[in-house]
Amino acid sequence: MQTYRYLVLTIQEICEEMMRNMRQVSSIVVIAGLLLMSFGNAGYASVLTKEDFNLYGYVDASYTHNFNNPNSGRNANRIFDVDANSFRPHMAQLVFEKEGKSDGTTVDRAGFRIKLNFGEDAKLTGGSGADDVDYQEAYAQYIAPIGNGLDIRIGRMNTLIGYEVIESPLNPNFSRSWLFGLGEPFTTTGLRASYEFNDTVALAVGVINAWNGATSDTNRSKSIEALLGLTPLDWLSVSLFGFWGPEGARGAKNTDLVQVGGIVTAQATDQTSFVLEGYYAHQDNAVMAIRDAQWHGIAGYVIHDFNDQWGVRGRMEWFKDADGFLTGTDQKLWEGTATLQYKLTPSLITRLEFRYDKSNHNTFQYGQRRANNQETLATEVIFLF
Repeated sequence: MQTYRYLVLTIQEICEEMMRNMRQVSSIVVIAGLLLMSFGNAGYASVLTKEDFNLYGYVDASYTHNFNNPNSGRNANRIFDVDANSFRPHMAQLVFEKEGKSDGTTVDRAGFRIKLNFGEDAKLTGGSGADDVDYQEAYAQYIAPIGNGLDIRIGRMNTLIGYEVIESPLNPNFSRSWLFGLGEPFTTTGLRASYEFNDTVALAVGVINAWNGATSDTNRSKSIEALLGLTPLDWLSVSLFGFWGPEGARGAKNTDLVQVGGIVTAQATDQTSFVLEGYYAHQDNAVMAIRDAQWHGIAGYVIHDFNDQWGVRGRMEWFKDADGFLTGTDQKLWEGTATLQYKLTPSLITRLEFRYDKSNHNTFQYGQRRANNQETLATEVIFLF
């Protein structure tokens, strides 16, 4: 009888939590819809119309098989694809925005974005590890009439650092690189200014709270991130990024974090491109507040589309957590990933991915014992709307 009551209470709690989450998502949809309809009314026709706003998103789910069959049920050293031999509802993302324009009236120049994540990955993008609803981006925008237009944004935004991003449809592979998942920030909160000097040079600089994406600051100082974009040739682009700032708590020892790196993208043909990313990071007094931490790595990508439906992607990566600050073990990691992508329709993306991971230490699991490698095979389905 006690077991029955426990099951009833547990099911009731789960249902209540699901209803709370669905109410939050429904509220966003209703608000967005009401705003779109209201701006379509005659009273606002002279200022904004519903065509000025965008509402879109995607749903992402997968199944990952780990050939090591780890007893923990976890894919070690992974980021979003952490569940071994399991289905995972990664993300239901909803974006509501008005993009600012570099010309026109003051109303045309103003904009905003609200990006809501719902699902298992939201526990990681939000940084709390518990809440499966996260506002990945929420910022206001104004493009000042200075030269070609100075784009100013304040709020929470995707970071300027790195090649891969949170949104799976924008990445070449299903699984994320260690460069992205272990050693780079996901989002930042603060003030950012971007300016395109011409078709060749663009610069963005942000003053932010923290490297780890926290919406509140842990000390009295702000950090700086920057991105310099160069396009010397039509087929070649180079992005140089950097971060500097104190990342410790109030009253703690100096813990300045410095990260510098770059991305080179070469469009070899209309169907084939190559990408190379690398960076170096150093944080003072990061390990038990007495030793410095260093991490760095490099990743190369090959992306080829046979046609509008079929494509293949490959990635090779090397990453070093020199002091065990990020993974808990002073280790070197290697991985190779091969992905076959097929679009059943332009809105429905399917992927089949094989990945091999290896470490110079036994940080993976084979059954009950520790191992220095793991192999996974994953399928992913994404629907865009």
